[in-house]
Amino acid sequence: MTTETTGKTGTTRETGLTETTGFTGKMKITVYNMKGSAGKTPISTNIALDKEYALATNEPYNLLDTILPEERLLSLQPEEEFPAFPDEIDVVFDLAGLMSRDARPSIVSAVSQSDVVLVPIFNELKSLHAGVHTIKELLPFNRNLVVVATKLEKRKGEVFTDWSESEDAKNIKAVVEYGVGSGFPVLPLKFSRVFDTIFEQERSIRQIMEADPLARYTYRDVAAQFDNIFNYIEQNYAQQKRPQPV
Repeated sequence: MTTETTGKTGTTRETGLTETTGFTGKMKITVYNMKGSAGKTPISTNIALDKEYALATNEPYNLLDTILPEERLLSLQPEEEFPAFPDEIDVVFDLAGLMSRDARPSIVSAVSQSDVVLVPIFNELKSLHAGVHTIKELLPFNRNLVVVATKLEKRKGEVFTDWSESEDAKNIKAVVEYGVGSGFPVLPLKFSRVFDTIFEQERSIRQIMEADPLARYTYRDVAAQFDNIFNYIEQNYAQQKRPQPV
């Protein structure tokens, strides 16, 4: 268990989370979209399981305590602020709620200390609109934003080898660029039932594949995409000094 010192009072309190050793490049990652069903919890959980991250959430009623050990899970109320986690702790924040309402303290305190924020968006009108609005609200607190184009599916007649060239991914990218500009990477993540299997088996995608030869083939594409996302943020944001709000 580690402690953190609050800047205003100089007092020390416990975060309740232990240091993790599965990943050498230290990172704090937020996964957030103000609209649900975009895939934020499966993404967060897969990171926590696969990379041995701690997971912090502002959803007090969840199933994560059945998947993660107590020492790697912090759950608080939306109106509470997250503590400032020490650099020795790799943590992924799985956030819900609206910044314009009671969840603002938890969201801002997580995003402000994160090295990067993943914004999952899928090709559906409400998700696209919410995703763009989410990016606009996050920018004053963290400019290291990466869009994850989720739930991508191959439409009838589509031919491509790179999922970034799918109609779903191209439309998500076009809407994001129209709404907030072209400065944000958009990384593909195809639709897969493995994101349900993560919770059923309480394993990461890679762990599921290691245990089942058939899954090793079935989930190879989505596993490679997830690895690409994590490798991208590790190479570009791990241990970097976070930019100051503008």
